[in-house]
Amino acid sequence: MEDDKKIYLGKITGVHGIKGWLKIQSFSSPLENILNYPLWIINNRGQEGFYSVEQGRKHSNKITVKLEKIDDRTKAESFINSKIKIMREDLPKLSNESYYWSDLEGLSVLNSEEKLIGIVDSLIETGANDVMVVNTTKDKRILIPFVMHEIIKEVSIELNYVKVDWSIDSG
Repeated sequence: MEDDKKIYLGKITGVHGIKGWLKIQSFSSPLENILNYPLWIINNRGQEGFYSVEQGRKHSNKITVKLEKIDDRTKAESFINSKIKIMREDLPKLSNESYYWSDLEGLSVLNSEEKLIGIVDSLIETGANDVMVVNTTKDKRILIPFVMHEIIKEVSIELNYVKVDWSIDSG
């Protein structure tokens, strides 16, 4: 796991008011957890910069923030559609059997016979349980419920695989 890796945590979707506040689509759970990271990396028009969060709050199902160096609506508008990232090392350490989605993306997915099913593309939060989106070796996408011990038998970030109780033909 690379500690210098950047994690995509949200997106700037609009402006709020005239004093430089931004509307944020947060990919953290719960949404307001994005405010736990006081330093954001934002790529605005090809220029990557670090921005400190001065203030932030949950507003309906969005987050609104005031970042340093952004003090008016015009400047704020130039940030619309920019991605918000943080450094991987800024994430809290997790216990065993807990993983950040970004750590699982790109891992090989093996069935119980250790045959390659595909590669983890992404994960989806569905409410009941998370779901892995896997690009198969047959150029298809399949969805595998991320249910530890029942379907997900083993995860090894170090060895780059997820073992699942899943038939190659199930997808």
